[in-house]
Amino acid sequence: MFKCQEGYTLRKIKGVSYILPFGQQIADQRKGTILNETSAFLWNVIQHNEGADLEMLTEMLARRYGLAEENFPMLREDILDFLRQLQSMGMLTETLRLQSEEASLCILIAGLRLHFHGASQLFSGYFDKFREMNPAKDADQEIEFFTTPPASKSYGKVLLRNSDMTILENPDRYVILFPQMSNIHQVHMSLDGSYVRFYCTPETSESAQENIFHAIRLFFLFAAQKHGKFAIHSASILYKEKAWLFSGHSGMGKSTHTQMWHDLLQTPYLNGDLNLLGMENSKIIVYGIPWCGTSGIYTTTDHELGGIVLLGRDPEKDFLQELSPSEKVIRIMQRMISPSWKERFFSMNLDFAEKIAGQVPILHLLCTRNPSAVYTVQRKIDALEEPQ
Repeated sequence: MFKCQEGYTLRKIKGVSYILPFGQQIADQRKGTILNETSAFLWNVIQHNEGADLEMLTEMLARRYGLAEENFPMLREDILDFLRQLQSMGMLTETLRLQSEEASLCILIAGLRLHFHGASQLFSGYFDKFREMNPAKDADQEIEFFTTPPASKSYGKVLLRNSDMTILENPDRYVILFPQMSNIHQVHMSLDGSYVRFYCTPETSESAQENIFHAIRLFFLFAAQKHGKFAIHSASILYKEKAWLFSGHSGMGKSTHTQMWHDLLQTPYLNGDLNLLGMENSKIIVYGIPWCGTSGIYTTTDHELGGIVLLGRDPEKDFLQELSPSEKVIRIMQRMISPSWKERFFSMNLDFAEKIAGQVPILHLLCTRNPSAVYTVQRKIDALEEPQ
């Protein structure tokens, strides 16, 4: 389905038809173009029907000129060429929909099914342990890869912009730019997150795979949030059959702290950088996911959440500081990296942070980098689990 991009209008001037920009399109220095009679007819069909697909346009143009069905293949090619030209100028957009039939990779992460459509060489080996060999259900998210640039630049409302990404909102999609990932031109995602289209180069180097792997995380977390699952920037270990998360601002030592637990108490690692949480049977579950920063530490297994330890520094001693109920919620919110680029996404994150703070211990540890920090938290956890 092709639609007219906002900010363009068809006008006839002294017998000549033009598509002309207005508003923001002028501010963005977009240009107009001249249309012949046939092209103007096609634009009017698309505009008046609020969108049209290739078959509809072919049939209507054939009817207009009295063309027989044997002329349809050539007519279809001519129309598609015209549509692509207007797309390249930013005057038309194409509805996002899956174009390939067979998925090249199917994975199951935290109960969410992702189907990838594209060359398997584009995908990181981190997905291998989450592969579904015989998927029996539809995907929660379809991710398709085009190894070409998009037909046009998609302009829209800026929702978020930083050095890592720009997120734009259009009437039917989000458009995400990753300025530091040279092999990714753009990524388009439907507003409900069910379909994602990568426009990338054919490059299959290790760095290109890594860029795609990390970019996919954003779209997975969007789908996860939609299903009530939220990500917290944290390292995690398994202690007494429960997952314990250690989180703090950059440099607070979450990796150092979990390593000390592993070395001193032989606690298994779960994830070195990111943890995904959700509710199941009134319990908070920490799910195994492949994204783990640069640590290389991750698991495919799920565990009940024991609690969260928020880390701070003290140069001389190790002690736990009590936080107020609201402080616990705010501190958890500050460590969440689930999408928050719209108010309703932010509200979903806040609601889940309140559930976490109301259900499991949230400990604020001010500590040194000495083993005594581990034992301070261990004693507290053990005391919490003793029968009252």
